[in-house]
Parts: sequence; structure tokens; C-alpha cells
Amino acid sequence: MPHIKFTDTNVGAIPTPDKTVWYTDPEQKGLRLCVTKTGVKTWYVNKWDPTANKVRSVKLGQWASKVTHCKWAKDQRGLVAHGIASGEVMSKAETRAQEVVEQANALPTFREALEQFIEHRTTSRQSGKARMMEATAKDYRATFNKHLAQWADVHVDRLPILEINQYLNALQITRPNAAHVAATVAGATVRFINKLCALALPIPSLLEGTKMRSRVETGKLDMQVPWEDRWDEIEEIPNEHIRLCWKITWFTGFRGRGLRALTWDQVDLDDGVVTFDRLKRQEVERSIVLADDVVRLFKRLHEIRYDDCEWVFPSRVVRRDTRGHLDVLDKLPLTKPGDMRHFWMTVAREVAPRHVHRWLAQQTMRA
Repeated sequence: MPHIKFTDTNVGAIPTPDKTVWYTDPEQKGLRLCVTKTGVKTWYVNKWDPTANKVRSVKLGQWASKVTHCKWAKDQRGLVAHGIASGEVMSKAETRAQEVVEQANALPTFREALEQFIEHRTTSRQSGKARMMEATAKDYRATFNKHLAQWADVHVDRLPILEINQYLNALQITRPNAAHVAATVAGATVRFINKLCALALPIPSLLEGTKMRSRVETGKLDMQVPWEDRWDEIEEIPNEHIRLCWKITWFTGFRGRGLRALTWDQVDLDDGVVTFDRLKRQEVERSIVLADDVVRLFKRLHEIRYDDCEWVFPSRVVRRDTRGHLDVLDKLPLTKPGDMRHFWMTVAREVAPRHVHRWLAQQTMRA
């Protein structure tokens, strides 16, 4: 490899060789000049990369006779050599590999994807569909922490879907309801992140044909408690608003959360109709005609209404000059809100078609 002093005069005087020749300048360590048999002269910088443990060769550009190009090449030599030593200079293949890694790391973890999904569903939606309730979001997080937390820190593109499915299918043998809910949470999260990040990840799911057990089958609903005993304990409730809420639940089986959040503009006492806000999959509000016994209960509620709020079931607690509605019903020894609703549905099955009692109980129905 011939040595010359890199000046524009010396470089310009280099003759065209019969084959490619590399020139170096002992005073400019690492700077090299490549001269091809066509006379093209190109600057390169060679420098040891301690990070990659190899010598890197970086192309600077071609020499031009109309400018002080040698000075520019010498200046660039120092900058490029520093970049190589600091690990900032990479080949195209290394750059592409790093971009792949960065892209993978940019994808959320399983838990982060869940939080993004919940944030999306609990804010106003352009589609006009109802937002996810905070209680539902709380249930999603609780289910995730109980059954899916072992994959919480795994990036979504690396989720072991087969392993998750195996866990869910093993869980459904002893706890089918829990497995169903966990599969719903996992599936909804992955579907959302697929759409958000333009991915095509497989969806966690259970084997088809899973038999869901009702509260009666799981033993959480005591069907042996006589109806009259339940009615007696309701009659003993001192707070009349709570007592009437229990009685309306007794007669109708309405969802407790939606019932307690009623305002008087949703109740038509003259026509005996109550209108509930739409559910998650319902595009319209739902108006339900009330039985005479239930209308009488609502009329009593209107007689004892508070002037400072529009809630049908107002709370007796006022915070910051604002009165809210009943958040939850008092817990009773025999009767729980869920029990009462399931008792009503059990009886309703015996006297009304399934679609009728599901409509009255504000359950989501599909065509």
C-alpha cells in the first residue's frame, strides 16, 4: 500500500492505475484513499470498533479537484473515528437489526396493552357506543392480576399464546367462569393491540363447548332460603330509599347499578314507564313498562324525594354540597343484590319466555 502526503496537489497528480490501489498518509492514521482503474478517488476511514470487536471501514466520499477536499477528508476522519470508537457507527445490516429490536421494544407489554385498552374503552368513543364502566375496568384488572400476571411484562408480539391457552383450558376444568372471564380479558386486549399496532397476533381463547355454571350450580346462591324470609328482612331495613330499591329489585330483577343511578327524568309515573340508558351493545335506550305494584313503589319514592337532587334513590350523605345516589345496597344476612336478581330470573324462567325475562332484567340480547 503506497504512502503519500494527502494534499490536493499530490492527490490530483496520482496517475490512473491498472487496478485498484489504496493510498495512506502516515500522518493521517486511519484515513485511506482508494483509486480505481477508472480514475475515481474515494476517501475511507478505518478504525477499530471496541464494541463490535472488529475494524470498521466507513466511506466518506469522492475526492474533488475543484475544492480543498483533502482538508475536508482530514476533518471528517476525526469525526468518523470518534463515532466508531463510541459505537455510534454501524453497518446497514446492524442498523436494520437495531431498528427491528427498537420496534419490538416499542410495542407494549401485555399489561401496558391492557391499560391502553381500558383507557380507550373508558373514554368517549367516536362510534357512539357506551363507555366501559369503572367497575368493569376494575374487574378486568383484577382478573388480569389473578390469572394473566405471569405474562404481564412480556411484549405483545412475544406472548406465548399456546401457553396462555393451555393455562385457560386447565383452569376451566375446575373454574369455568373464571376461565371464561380471563379469556375475555386476554382476547379483548390482544384484539385491541392488533388493531392499534397493525399486528396479526393470534387471539387467546378457550376450547369450544365450555359449560358455564350458574350461581345456583356453584352453590353461591342459596335456593333453600324461603321467599318470605327474604321479604321480611327487606321490610326491616330502616332507610326507606334502600328498602324500596330492594323491593323494586324483588319485583323486576333490574340490574342494581343501573337501577340505583336512575333520575326522575327517566321515570314516567303517568304512563308507568322507566327508561334505562343503553347497555354496551345496545344502540338505543330501553323503555320498560312497569307493573302496577312497581309503579306504586316509584310513586312512594317520588313522595319522599329530596329537593336538592334528581336521583330516584338519593344518598343521605352530602359531599361538597352535592348529593349522590345510592352507591351500593346494604348487605343483609340472607339477601344479596346478585342473589335477588338471580332469584327473580330463576322464577321468571318458569312463567315467561327466556327472551322476555332477559329483556326485563336488562340483559344484552343478540338477534
